[in-house]
Amino acid sequence: MKRLHACFCALALTAAAGAQARAHAPAGSTEAQLRVRLAAFLNRSIGWQGLDKMQIESISAPDGSGLRTAKVLLAKGTQQQEGTYFITADGKEIIEGAKSQLSADPWAATRAEIELRGAPAEGAADAPVTIVEFSDLECPYCRQEATAIAQLMDQEPGKVRVVFKYYPLVQIHPWAMQAAKAAVCVAAQHPAQFWNFEKSVFEAQDQITTVNADQRLHDFALESGAQPAPFNACLANPATLAQIKASLANGNRVGVSSTPTLFINGRIVPGAIAEQELRMLVDHEAQLAGPAHTTARLSTGKLSGQQCGTCKPLPPIKHRP
Repeated sequence: MKRLHACFCALALTAAAGAQARAHAPAGSTEAQLRVRLAAFLNRSIGWQGLDKMQIESISAPDGSGLRTAKVLLAKGTQQQEGTYFITADGKEIIEGAKSQLSADPWAATRAEIELRGAPAEGAADAPVTIVEFSDLECPYCRQEATAIAQLMDQEPGKVRVVFKYYPLVQIHPWAMQAAKAAVCVAAQHPAQFWNFEKSVFEAQDQITTVNADQRLHDFALESGAQPAPFNACLANPATLAQIKASLANGNRVGVSSTPTLFINGRIVPGAIAEQELRMLVDHEAQLAGPAHTTARLSTGKLSGQQCGTCKPLPPIKHRP
């Protein structure tokens, strides 16, 4: 972590090579020994930032290459962030940042890991760029990013296919799961109806509360074209919740921890990014995937923006009788 911001940004897009620091440890270290050395390293490397909390959440078993993944919770005041570190097989080095395949297609494995079957999608099936969006219908930054994506699709038809994946952050969004279940049941009747439902929920996001959520979501579902009897039956079906949990688990496997998180042809982009940056990424991928398109040079800044799950949630709206 370079420095603390008003909103923390995910570390997933820091340089894959990262900075390496010696931990001077023998091979075959136990997890307890690694925790001690990692804590000492973090205290020396980022302790100057005056964090309120620096907690090692987990250190994984070695993967096929021998690397262990360490997850660290960093917090200051109401702000918090999960950092990712990799410990080498010999226990002597730590790599900060994200791990990617060193190849011309570094996100191929991630694309293969994302489950698209049954997820709502719009745009040409043969579009050169696929944006998979892990989203939460109660997240204000997801609403912001949905607008940017819609603008891009309107201006450049045929270039992008968008796939929606459910990732309700129930810890901070009290009606997000209700919205996800309603969305699943709308899409179950006709996938195209999902996008009308998403737009309606996002537009009314500030007026939906835990008190009126069920009724408002029901109304939006019917207005989007869903039939009431199958919609209500779907809400009560345990398979609906199972579908959402499967989407959450899929997101966790590919590194999602906040919303929105986009995967642009497999490349992870956490947070709501501006339409201009989104366009540059899409144009770049489209050029690599097929016919040449006019491209702009990608900015060297971090491709991450504000997101739910890393920033302090907005206060709940008070119910007015």
